[in-house]
Amino acid sequence: MKIHVCSLVAFDSPAGKPWMPVYIHSKLMIVDDVYTTHGSANINTRSMMVDSELNICHEHPEFSQPLRRRLWDLHTKGFGVQDEPKEAFVAWEDIIRRNRKRSKAGSPYAPLVEFQYTETSMTDFD
Repeated sequence: MKIHVCSLVAFDSPAGKPWMPVYIHSKLMIVDDVYTTHGSANINTRSMMVDSELNICHEHPEFSQPLRRRLWDLHTKGFGVQDEPKEAFVAWEDIIRRNRKRSKAGSPYAPLVEFQYTETSMTDFD
């Protein structure tokens, strides 16, 4: 199985400086352009017992497919919106590769970047 694990950076991050990561608290999953679940709930004790969390889910392809296409368009600058999974995978791979090359001196080609977390210490324990 091949997968891309990605994150986002601000598209207007200046060249030659560290790119600004985009933090999104929302959780979204779209399955087969039919089923969508979207919300803020974390699976931990605080979220389930203390915090106000909300999640919705539905099976409406007339909503799910346009949502997926719109998000992929935003995150790939229009280059990774293919409906054919193999074509989309190759397009995302190209975007990730271009951004990897540009990360030291250029601005992002598109907001989609390879996910890398190099911090070894933990600061929050929830």
